[in-house]
Amino acid sequence: MKGEYNYMSSAFLGLNISLSGLFANQRALGVVSHNIANANTEGYSRQVMNMQAYKPQVLTGNMGTLGLGVDVTAVKQIRDEYLDYKYRNENASKGEWDAKASVLEQIEGIFNEPSDSSIGELLDNYYESLQSLSKNPENLTARTLVRQNTIALSEGIGRISGMLTSLQRDLNSQFQSAVNELNTYSDQIVSLNKAIYEAELEGGTANDLRDQRNVLLDKMSELAPVDYYEDDKNRLHVSIGGHEIVSHFRKDSLTLVERKDKLHESDNDRIMDVQWSDGNKFSVNTGKIAGLMDIRDNIDGDSKGIPYYVNKLDEFVDTFADAMNSVHQEGYGLTGETGYYMFTINNMSTQEFKDYLINEGLNGGKATDVTTSVMDGVSSLPADKQQDKINENIKKILASNPSFKGKSIKNIDGNYYVTDKIKSSDLTISSDLEDLNKLAAATSIEDIPGDGSNILNLIETRNNIKMYEWGAPEDFIKSLVSNLGVDAAEAKRMSSNQSQLVNEFSVSRDSIMGVSLDEEMSKMIQFQTAYNANARMVNVYDEMLDLVVNRLGTSGR
Repeated sequence: MKGEYNYMSSAFLGLNISLSGLFANQRALGVVSHNIANANTEGYSRQVMNMQAYKPQVLTGNMGTLGLGVDVTAVKQIRDEYLDYKYRNENASKGEWDAKASVLEQIEGIFNEPSDSSIGELLDNYYESLQSLSKNPENLTARTLVRQNTIALSEGIGRISGMLTSLQRDLNSQFQSAVNELNTYSDQIVSLNKAIYEAELEGGTANDLRDQRNVLLDKMSELAPVDYYEDDKNRLHVSIGGHEIVSHFRKDSLTLVERKDKLHESDNDRIMDVQWSDGNKFSVNTGKIAGLMDIRDNIDGDSKGIPYYVNKLDEFVDTFADAMNSVHQEGYGLTGETGYYMFTINNMSTQEFKDYLINEGLNGGKATDVTTSVMDGVSSLPADKQQDKINENIKKILASNPSFKGKSIKNIDGNYYVTDKIKSSDLTISSDLEDLNKLAAATSIEDIPGDGSNILNLIETRNNIKMYEWGAPEDFIKSLVSNLGVDAAEAKRMSSNQSQLVNEFSVSRDSIMGVSLDEEMSKMIQFQTAYNANARMVNVYDEMLDLVVNRLGTSGR
């Protein structure tokens, strides 16, 4: 009992206990005030102050322990790292599908089906003008209409193809914006890493700075998938696609470089690729940048991009032009001339086009003559079976030689040559047909001028379901537009689904880390009440000590 008396009298124990409670609750009110002030701050995680009882004083004589007040151990932020991970993972997928949906919507606008300028409408006008000419083969007005609609069809397809390849180039600006954002975020994270490191040297936690850093990681995740971790020394490392972009105080950066070699023959000449500053390839499978790369570069697979639609237009044009040219060159014009193509490229004449195909038509060099292989086994068949055999042989030749992938086999004056496909952007009407008399309406020179049977042969191609794997010409265009519609709808659906997922994880995170004003007001009252109680205790001990020091023993003086 003696030891207890000495300790209490020397240390003013009760007063110290009350003061510890006073200061602790004052700090707790400061934390509450900070939370309320940042209730609407982006990425802010609510903070709580951890308090625990001081290590008690052990009393002598097996009397137990005596409490010494309260201690503030830390101010912690409330955050769920798993929800952070899920949010950023889904946010990357959202960025990917948002990018795809946006570009596919632009592609739909370019095709503009159905409309007066759509390929389907231009194709219909073309065949309708042929139908009119078949009824009046010698009529110059009908011939003029055919020529105009042929020009309109070739120019319309070329315009759409050109707009698609221009869209590839236009995406460079979106890549530049995304690269600049990633580089900026990495710079800011490095700056915050330094500030956090300095603030935590003495063992504390820089809660507000860490919140700012987490906001940057959230923003980065929309552009590219981010992997991040803190090592045993609390140094943050951030990687994208296996490449470290931030390592504590060090950072790497991304840049755009002009593509040297085309991925696809019809690609735009001015495409920019994303790469690391050290020259390594930037490779990611999700995020906004991945979505832009897929839609710009993919020609096949589940994620079809601009090259797929350009390639399909090239396929349509190449087959359609060959079919129409094959029929047209067999007919006769009003003056008895024959052998003219209806379609060429770059306003060439029929002979110029043939010379070009033979001498420069395969990768800029001479075309490969495969006549023997094409005609193999044909002569022994009945006449009505020979064309099917020729088509079968052509497919085998193209499929069996990897160097012929994406190429075409054309019949030029009775010989078959492997050439490049006609590009949809290059298609034009043959310059020979500037002379309307050369439109070959008749199948026999004897039946000129009233014969329109060759025009009827041209019209028959409209219903030739064997012309393409997707059927007749109009079936092909409808299927292509339908595929585009499906792809665009799928991208929009996935974008909507990912937005909903991201929102759900955002709500879940906010329910944990967000500031509830009602809860903070309740805590404010709680800590204010405790503060007032501790202040009252200080007053009590002050009165007790005043009694002991100033008034004890003065009675009777």
